[in-house]
Amino acid sequence: MKLPIRLLTLFIFLCPLHSQALHQFPESTFYPATTLAGSGNYSPGSTSIAEKSAAEQPAGTEPEISAPLFSHQGGPYQEPFQLILESDSAAEIFYTLNNTRPSPQNGQRYTAPIRMTGSVTVRAAAFRGGQTSEVASHTYNRLSAEVAAFTSDLPLIIVNAYNQQITPDVRVPAAITLLNDKTDGRYSFPGENPLYSRMEINKRGSSSLMFPKNMFGLSLRDEEDENRNLPLLGMPSENNWILYAPYTDMTLMRNVVAYQLSEEMGWYAPRTRYVELFLHSGTGPVTMQHYHGVYVLVERIKWDNNRVNITKIAPEDNSEPEITGGYIIKKDRLNPGESGFRTRRGTQLAHVRPHEIDMTRDQREWIRNYMSDFEEALFGEQFRNPDIGYEKYIDTDSFIDHFLHTELLKEIDGFRLSTFMYKDRDGKLIMGPVWDYNLSLGIGNYLEGWIPRGWYHEIMVNDCFIGCNIREWYLRLMEDPDYMERLKSRWWELRQGIFSNEYLLGMIDANREQLQESQARDFQRWPRLGSYVWPNWYIGNTWMDEVNWMKNWLSERLAWMDSQLGPQPENRLHYFWAFTDELPNNTPLEKVTATYSQSGQDAQIRYHSSLQGYPFDSSHPDWRKASMERRNRPTALNYNTIGNEGRAYSEENMRGLQVRQPFRGSAGENHLLFHLPTTGLSDLSFSFAAIDEGAAQQLRIDYSATPEEPDWVTTGLSENLFDLTEEYSLFQIDFSSAPEVNDNPNFKIRIRFEADDPLADDGNRVTFNNFSLEAASDKPSNGFDPDDSGSFRLYQNYPNPFQQETTIRFRLQVGTRVKLELFDLLGRRITTLLDENREAGMHQVTFDGSFLSSGLYLYRFHTSFYSSSMQMILVK
Repeated sequence: MKLPIRLLTLFIFLCPLHSQALHQFPESTFYPATTLAGSGNYSPGSTSIAEKSAAEQPAGTEPEISAPLFSHQGGPYQEPFQLILESDSAAEIFYTLNNTRPSPQNGQRYTAPIRMTGSVTVRAAAFRGGQTSEVASHTYNRLSAEVAAFTSDLPLIIVNAYNQQITPDVRVPAAITLLNDKTDGRYSFPGENPLYSRMEINKRGSSSLMFPKNMFGLSLRDEEDENRNLPLLGMPSENNWILYAPYTDMTLMRNVVAYQLSEEMGWYAPRTRYVELFLHSGTGPVTMQHYHGVYVLVERIKWDNNRVNITKIAPEDNSEPEITGGYIIKKDRLNPGESGFRTRRGTQLAHVRPHEIDMTRDQREWIRNYMSDFEEALFGEQFRNPDIGYEKYIDTDSFIDHFLHTELLKEIDGFRLSTFMYKDRDGKLIMGPVWDYNLSLGIGNYLEGWIPRGWYHEIMVNDCFIGCNIREWYLRLMEDPDYMERLKSRWWELRQGIFSNEYLLGMIDANREQLQESQARDFQRWPRLGSYVWPNWYIGNTWMDEVNWMKNWLSERLAWMDSQLGPQPENRLHYFWAFTDELPNNTPLEKVTATYSQSGQDAQIRYHSSLQGYPFDSSHPDWRKASMERRNRPTALNYNTIGNEGRAYSEENMRGLQVRQPFRGSAGENHLLFHLPTTGLSDLSFSFAAIDEGAAQQLRIDYSATPEEPDWVTTGLSENLFDLTEEYSLFQIDFSSAPEVNDNPNFKIRIRFEADDPLADDGNRVTFNNFSLEAASDKPSNGFDPDDSGSFRLYQNYPNPFQQETTIRFRLQVGTRVKLELFDLLGRRITTLLDENREAGMHQVTFDGSFLSSGLYLYRFHTSFYSSSMQMILVK
């Protein structure tokens, strides 16, 4: 079965600026300069550009001069043609064919149609008296017959360097054309809705520059040579991008897997899309000789709301609190011309953002002192004191996650090179984002990189090449028993989700599916399978040999780390509701299913509104009154990473659940009703966070353990009335003295509201977050052990989120009839994915969600022995 991932694979051609479909160009239509193909045209048959320009100007004023119009839309073509330019009457047009800015002093004066026979960017501007128009550009790529007939399962990009040598030094002008929409299920010319831009390009890397397949840095530019932010292949809009060239990594996927894994852990990591590159340095036709192999389009680490989302410190920010952030720094080799900084303890670090040259003396000194103070606290006698020790300075969770990520993948550069950190204004130092993991997952033939056993941070050779200071930080942190307890706990949390063997190996298989076709072209272009390429320890004869060896290495690595991080602690979390940004916004909800269920039993919040007829649509006067809805007010209080697939808490992705006024009305009173089956469970504890936002003073809680009609009681509870405040508070209800709720499929909890004026309708609310039920698990009454390798289990779909297709896997202990259904968040069944008998063992179903809109969906797995539900996220 197919396991697609959300990372697109594409073709990149290094070539000019605007590109469109391969077609017979129209002779009667004139095109302005465009960013996206097909965005406008001008037909000169009715009103001339001069007449149009004059008609739009106030009387007595000199009309503005318009940019030239082009007779042919930029794009790929096969047959030569005559390009006609047109502008205002009495204006002269000057143009260039070398990607430089046209002017009377630079370029040619347009006097006759331009014969197009190659690949070139035409830039033109009109001049009249002292006026100059905006510059207009179109890029034309002449294709050989072989390239014109080329199709792929990957999107396409074209970039041209125009007879300029691309070096690691100064970026040179170039252009990029990106085709990312399919035609008849394949990527091909002419392509749909291509994206074009001028840009600057240079080579990137250190040791990788010795290889024939080089990595490139791109900076998109507009016609004024300013930064141009564009969304490439569904990634957030930006101007700085990397074209990473997997060469030593014969699987072609190690960086992609590493970045995606870090993102799944809850941290920002660079987004990636596989690409294939045609590198065209000249001006002739694009041919298959320009094919340059499989690349990965990668976000560059920098300030941005969708990248490292911290305050962008300005030159005038030279006193607290402004000077306290944001900084991005790293442990790495220094670039030419950089000096970086050394802490008082001697740790050499480099500035990433702001650039060293843009920083004030005060800013350089402030971040140096902060890092020095952190090290002195870490290595001081009171380092475990949370008020004056290391925790005063660092986000400990980020350090733990970065350590586990680096050690799991055994990244050879880990702790010494390409190690990024950032600090927001008034925030603590966060370790990350991860970067440059091509020498991970067993690839290295030095520093014991090929051995799946052994801690990498314990290896110290040649002073770690540029200093072992980061390694020493971790060695000191591990002297704190509390830190080690948190680290081990986090490991086992992750092992139940995204660090599970099934999830990790499924991630690799999904990448394999994406690369199955394109890898053959890459190895044809750069033959190296079966040969030694530094620093590979294993030499596979085929691409699948390389992929399978990596998977085996990872399985052994997981088993070894399990053996080192102590016995798996008991997981008391049984149900959890993670309210994420995928919960529908501005939508009255009737029920919300638990996002986590340890045993697979269904748990739900069902809502009863005080208004008859709820839920209402937007046309009703009671819409969003007395309603249960998503609330964009997250809190880390009572958050549990296990309940959210091992992801660390992130304010950016978490939300909440609100109940709005009025609290009493025609249908009684608002209340939340929790259906919490406790089959096989005992020693229950129910907890959550809540805040009053001007609506109620107290919460009243009772429960029922009876089937059918509830019998609401408070027997065994130490209290059942809880005060709300204007800040989030933690509420915990202990059911250990209520034995009737144990091992009970009918257990329910009800939450009601005590308000001074329950009829008030002022738009205020009470907001909840992070509901959880913890319990001790007895042996299940159905006779199978859910931890046994042969038990029933439903797995998280992969990839998740997904763009079109995703795969759902499940395991059966015995042969039985299986029903797999898809629901929306309102509980409406969308489709049945499976309803048939299946044998014991592992199974998978591929789901095509192309007919659905973006959003959060639930898939429910049911057999006569076991039921479970999980969420999936569709992003288009």
